[in-house]
Amino acid sequence: MIIKDIKKLEGSCYIEVLPGKYLNKCWNDSSIFFTEEDFALLEKSIEKEFETYDHCAFNEIPKETWIKILTKLDELNLLIKEQPSIELLRTYVECLYECTEEDFINNYEANLKKLKVMILDFKTWIKENLKENEYISILGI
Repeated sequence: MIIKDIKKLEGSCYIEVLPGKYLNKCWNDSSIFFTEEDFALLEKSIEKEFETYDHCAFNEIPKETWIKILTKLDELNLLIKEQPSIELLRTYVECLYECTEEDFINNYEANLKKLKVMILDFKTWIKENLKENEYISILGI
């Protein structure tokens, strides 16, 4: 799920999504945050349109690329509506750890619903922030 309040972060293993370009500062109040495992579910959609994406780096992604990423996320949401097999879902999402995938599978239907909500919330946030920003950055682990 998306974490919007920086005060709710525990530790430092989070992916930060920052409106604008990276300006040598992490943990920005204007950012949203994801656990590493949650964000991994979105990364294939990002990698397909931003080939130099690096999970561990600071990625400054331009607006025109985000528009393409949003289309990929729309495709993923359409797939989720169809209650896909785990094999088909794996072509769109990736779990960071084997135990994460096992947990996802064990509560598959509920986790598909959570994933759909996370995607919709993320898309809404991205669209809103693209109105005022030419870049949105992903600050990796």
